[in-house]
Amino acid sequence: MAKNYEYKSGNLIARATDENNIWDSKWDVFLVDKDNDNTKIGWVSFEGEKYAGIVPISVEIEKSFRGRGFGTAVFKMMKEWAFLHSNIYVVEAFADKENTALISSLEKSGFVYREGQSIEKGGVEKYSVIREKTSWLGLYFIIGIIVGVLLGIVIGSVWIGFAISMIIALSIGFVMDHNENKKREEMMGEYYSYGKKKH
Repeated sequence: MAKNYEYKSGNLIARATDENNIWDSKWDVFLVDKDNDNTKIGWVSFEGEKYAGIVPISVEIEKSFRGRGFGTAVFKMMKEWAFLHSNIYVVEAFADKENTALISSLEKSGFVYREGQSIEKGGVEKYSVIREKTSWLGLYFIIGIIVGVLLGIVIGSVWIGFAISMIIALSIGFVMDHNENKKREEMMGEYYSYGKKKH
């Protein structure tokens, strides 16, 4: 059997027993107590139809553990895990409009109702959360300041070194941001664009 794959956040651990099939198998969710004992409280899964950059998520908490915020915690934890993968931009969940507990958990964990994207059959509605855009420009701005001062000291003119370094750093940051946003839009098509739903 494959080694367990797991992700921990706070006092929760999600563990998949098949690390070769993490996107299409259920993960058991455990509550870790102060004695480091694990109690299974439910499961989470990314099973379902996937699109470029978009994955579905579903969570089921055992009845005896419901109403204590575990559903919200698991949604938060596993969307965080999904977004650690550079090619995942959107995590989607589906909820029956009568399931107020599930909807509450989704909303508390950052999922947003996508009006007009619901499934007509049975009143199932779509919620999703979109990964925030990365900003390489800000990082390279800071790097540019540091390198500019050092370069200025080396060439004997802080202002010239600073100017050269900032031009190069900001150019690199701009190109990286542009490429990331282009990749994001190409992967998700017209379904989502830069974090906003198209109508």
